[in-house]
Amino acid sequence: MSSRANKPDTQADIELRHCIASKPPKSFIMKAGAGSGKTTSLIKGLSAVIQIHGDNLRRTRQRVACITYTDIAAGEIWRDVGSDPLVHVSTIHSFMWLLAKPFQKDIRDWVSARITEKIRGIEEKQASYGPRVQQRTKDKDARDIVRLRRQLERISDVKTFRYGTGSKYGKGILGHDDILKLGTYLICERPLFQTLLARQFPFVFVDESQDTTAEVVDALKLAQRDSGAPFCLGFFGDPMQRIYVTGSGLVEPESDWVDIPKPENYRCSLKVLSLANAIRRDGDDLVQVPGKRLNKEGIITSTPEGSAHLFILPADNSRDVNLSLVRQWMATNTGDDLWCPGSDDQNRVKLLVIVHQMAAKRLGFGELYSALNSKAPSAFKDGFLDGTAWPLSPFMKFLVPIAIANHSGHQLEVMRLLRTYSPQLEDAAVAAAKISDRLKSLGKLVASITAGVFGESNTTIGDLLRLVYNTELLLLDPRLTSYLDPSAVIEVQETPVQDENDEDEQEEDESEKEFMAMQAFLSCPANQLLAYQNYIMERSPFWTQQGIKGAEFERVLVVLDDAESTHSQFSYEKYLRLKEPSDRDIENLKAGLETTIDRTRRLFYVSCTRALKDLAVILFTENPSRAEPVLRQLNLFESDSIHTLSALQE
Repeated sequence: MSSRANKPDTQADIELRHCIASKPPKSFIMKAGAGSGKTTSLIKGLSAVIQIHGDNLRRTRQRVACITYTDIAAGEIWRDVGSDPLVHVSTIHSFMWLLAKPFQKDIRDWVSARITEKIRGIEEKQASYGPRVQQRTKDKDARDIVRLRRQLERISDVKTFRYGTGSKYGKGILGHDDILKLGTYLICERPLFQTLLARQFPFVFVDESQDTTAEVVDALKLAQRDSGAPFCLGFFGDPMQRIYVTGSGLVEPESDWVDIPKPENYRCSLKVLSLANAIRRDGDDLVQVPGKRLNKEGIITSTPEGSAHLFILPADNSRDVNLSLVRQWMATNTGDDLWCPGSDDQNRVKLLVIVHQMAAKRLGFGELYSALNSKAPSAFKDGFLDGTAWPLSPFMKFLVPIAIANHSGHQLEVMRLLRTYSPQLEDAAVAAAKISDRLKSLGKLVASITAGVFGESNTTIGDLLRLVYNTELLLLDPRLTSYLDPSAVIEVQETPVQDENDEDEQEEDESEKEFMAMQAFLSCPANQLLAYQNYIMERSPFWTQQGIKGAEFERVLVVLDDAESTHSQFSYEKYLRLKEPSDRDIENLKAGLETTIDRTRRLFYVSCTRALKDLAVILFTENPSRAEPVLRQLNLFESDSIHTLSALQE
């Protein structure tokens, strides 16, 4: 195990070890706030399982499973546990497939039922068409039904189902969305599957549990309760750091589980921590305290005081100028010249924003932003924040990475990506062709993709997708292929659309929104994908507030600007009581459901708690003079840390 396992124990770590050492081990939930060392506790928990139960696990050929949210997180934990063979670390998708793969007959039955369910859903939609539904939507639905019925006919011919990047049921390939649905179905409907899970993995730890779907959480809890075998289930997470809409948020413990709070914060300065607790005040009951810090010699050091300032500035054309003035003010008042702009700006100050026009226009993906945000379905807007929207998936996972690798001359990485994602290099495909010819044609395809992504041609996103689709270079999501069929290419006409800024207005037909957004997306220049990925992967001066969970920086500048965002799921002006809640917010509040204010509070907490020492928050608002007294009454920032434009002009 890594050095993290050898760090001094907190009270939470002691309680965790007691759960693992109990006979039988007790399931638990660890709620760990920002900067608490949650991953350290997770590593310690895995280490404790090996120390206490390792001999028995080896004898019974069992392992402890650690489920993470992303491949990056899985890799980090895998390195920390020293690649111990008793520990299985993977994403939830890979874990579910590992368990489900042997149940091929059940998979076949589930796939058939899923296709039938999709057909029924479209048929029900067709039966309820309203007068506003466009003919192109009707045509697309009709084509989708034909495609699904064709797939249903081919299911009986599939010999083996496997996990791929996109669904292609007729060829036995299940995509990411399918795997989670399949896994939870098998756990909930097949008692034998529950027993298999518990006997293979008597310990299952779930990292970032707040971002795990409620369906997965419920399924795992069901297995823990009904499997009939000893099964210790542990959730590590923080409801206040849930960003993704699909996440479960707070995981409620069962009556015989142990609830383990971890209130320490080892990251933030005292001023930033004070702000974090103020933000968290209306969210839950966890109050964080400074954790004892050790230097390299093992000596306890004091937590720096740091600073946390709020600047209330006008939302006008002077945004860029005022942003620079804030940085100069911070440099002067903190005595830290690295707040000033410089050639190494990315390493000086981390500028956190919601994905919006401010970043998109400046970084070169304005048309791509507009396509998947302006009058687009909410799923596109939400998925644009972190690159998970299904139209973007093939680009973020394969096409842009392979273009970058090829452009940089990293041919080993090109081959790795092709072997991982392309059906053209599967054993059956290679056996049916001369390998030299196959590699030559793949080389030409990769060169065309590279030219499109790096802007060496007038290639559009649609051009790249059609190239991939026609050559079967990559298995695409069925939702994408329905737009790439030649018969689906329809001239786009302007359609009256309601104002989405008023979220209480009745929404336009989602299919029509999707159609218009996809036509705009397919027409975007392909070279904007590179700028977008640089932004999402945090290689630009702007970082997404959604994408920095777990990161930390000496100097953080958070920009709050509702006017430059089209994401109605977040509103800083509502959260800061500068704008009244919508009728929908009020209805959700009465029903005990999540509101825009709840989501924005969590996003603000995540953003501010990235700061190790100094934090500056800029609120761009239409009426700063009206906003100032309201913000002072909220008692988030200390009174002498709230500033207006006049402070920057002195």
